[in-house]
Amino acid sequence: MSADTSHGALPTLRGAFEATGSGAWLMRAIVACGLDEANGYRLALQLGDDRMRGERHATEARLIDGEVDLIDTDWLSLARHRAAGLPLVAAAPYGAIFGGLVVPRGSALRGLADLPGMRIGVVHAQDKNWLLLRAACRLRHGFDPAEASHCIAAGSKSALHDALCGGALDAALLYWHQVPALVAGGAFREVCDLAALLAAIPVPRPQVPTSFFVCHEALSRSAPALLHGFVHSAAAAALRLRTDPGLWSRVAGVPAGSWAGAVLRRKWLARVGLPWAPHMAARLQELADLMAPPGAPRHALPAGLLAAGLHPRGE
Repeated sequence: MSADTSHGALPTLRGAFEATGSGAWLMRAIVACGLDEANGYRLALQLGDDRMRGERHATEARLIDGEVDLIDTDWLSLARHRAAGLPLVAAAPYGAIFGGLVVPRGSALRGLADLPGMRIGVVHAQDKNWLLLRAACRLRHGFDPAEASHCIAAGSKSALHDALCGGALDAALLYWHQVPALVAGGAFREVCDLAALLAAIPVPRPQVPTSFFVCHEALSRSAPALLHGFVHSAAAAALRLRTDPGLWSRVAGVPAGSWAGAVLRRKWLARVGLPWAPHMAARLQELADLMAPPGAPRHALPAGLLAAGLHPRGE
């Protein structure tokens, strides 16, 4: 944790991320550009797979178990953890990380209104992409896919991808960075970009960060300077990636000049590096209320959700 100063005089921040996830790209940029040491700490990056540990993502389980200090997750997952008594807090904004609804190219499914009766693949039933899709269908089309369609939970984003490609699904809510390469092959198409859908319900709103870099509340109290250093390095890395396509291609592992790479970068630019302001918490509450399943209690986002350590960009 932050007490580890074996690497020179700098404290170490242990971050766990999925090796195939876009959060790892930002972390790789921090390390590659030396932005961690320039901001007074050393980032120890631990990359893993996308499997679940029980009902939790592996990275969430590692943070909760104290194996690492920092992960990325969405505000709904963070709220669920805090409501369950786990003292996790958002340390820095990451972005509006939502995926896409993808179908075989020859599918008759052209829009959300066509979902009834379809086999829809999701990672798990609490996935924010699924909750958003359900909310949009209720608001716009008067049905809930959880009742009108067949939801199939794959357990990981890689298993979901394989299930769609293998013909076991009519549609899948893929993670956003899986979509361009799959569509580029010609056999599939994207029906709906959920990040765009997010910004349009219930009416068009400015996009806000919905995923954050998250740590234990104790770390935000015991090592505020460490978190400040991370906040600044993450913001600097996002800026460099926005302005340097070559660096972005290297950390993302995407060949420069490809159609899929260009689409992937456009999607990344629309999602990551969004500014944060305190009033955006009200929009997160609105989205949480809209996305709550029918009959589920509406709760205020738990106090401390966006606590010490979460600073507006540029602070």
